Amino acid sequence: MLRSALLILLIAGPLPSAAGNLVKSPMILEEFGVYCPDEATGRVEAPDTERGFIDLIQGDPRVDFQTDVVPGELGLGFGMRFRFEDGHGVRMGRVIITHPPFGNPPVTRESYSITVESDVSSMTQFDFDDDYEIQYGTWTLAIEVDGEILLSRDFHVVPKEQSPISTKLCEGPSLLS
Repeated sequence: MLRSALLILLIAGPLPSAAGNLVKSPMILEEFGVYCPDEATGRVEAPDTERGFIDLIQGDPRVDFQTDVVPGELGLGFGMRFRFEDGHGVRMGRVIITHPPFGNPPVTRESYSITVESDVSSMTQFDFDDDYEIQYGTWTLAIEVDGEILLSRDFHVVPKEQSPISTKLCEGPSLLS
């Protein structure tokens, strides 16, 4: 048991710092971190993104590695799961992603609409689908509702050699439940 806990701590890395991160009522941050590769099941137009669309993922994927340090490796994704406190109903919001420049022309900010609810978790995730998207540095995922940022989380994308997390860990038995 202790060995498993130690392995989880080594893979997850140090506890993330709170600097630059925000969770404001009525928002609840349920989890954040790195996701193993998953297959898109559809897409939705998102004109304020570099590609002009976002991929949809079926099911309810959970974070595989709770960390804010993200290895820049094709297939891996990172993001967060969140919801409103009980009694705040359903509202439309925006996901805002800021990152080092990429694309043609280069962009540093992307956004798209999202529904935020009290009774059901929402999630946002950025996947590295193409090499050009892997840009090292600080990436910020934020949720804006009624013109106010209620949730913001910094992630630090690093060369894959600088992280013990890789897609190879995703191929074996689950390390976290």
